[in-house]
Amino acid sequence: MKEKKDLKKFISESWYKQGLRDLEVADLCLKNKYYEWACFCYQEATVKVIKAALKKLDLDSFRHSVFNLLETLSQKINVPNELFEMSTEIDKHYIISRYPGANMLKPPYENYKLEDAKKIQKLSQSIIQFVNKNFFE
Repeated sequence: MKEKKDLKKFISESWYKQGLRDLEVADLCLKNKYYEWACFCYQEATVKVIKAALKKLDLDSFRHSVFNLLETLSQKINVPNELFEMSTEIDKHYIISRYPGANMLKPPYENYKLEDAKKIQKLSQSIIQFVNKNFFE
């Protein structure tokens, strides 16, 4: 039984560490003016940190939507409504930040601005801080 608990902890920590690394990559993209990639990486970082918490709780974590993952997390803890509102804004960037034609016909990098990336950075950090406070401090 201890091995299963240790494995669950190892898996959760692996997801958590990768989520934090993705956050670093997002910050590097922001700093270097790759705003579309910053938004995508903030979304990915948020997903991975939430998945780390879900793995700790033995809950399903097979989705790629921050909103859906927060819904699953809310089965075990109270998730504030404002985080759900933030998540819908973050999730918009999972597709449109990467694919021409997903939002407009121009390539994504021509649509993204510094303000877009800073907004998603702030939203992502808010959700990640919530998860950190409840699961990783």
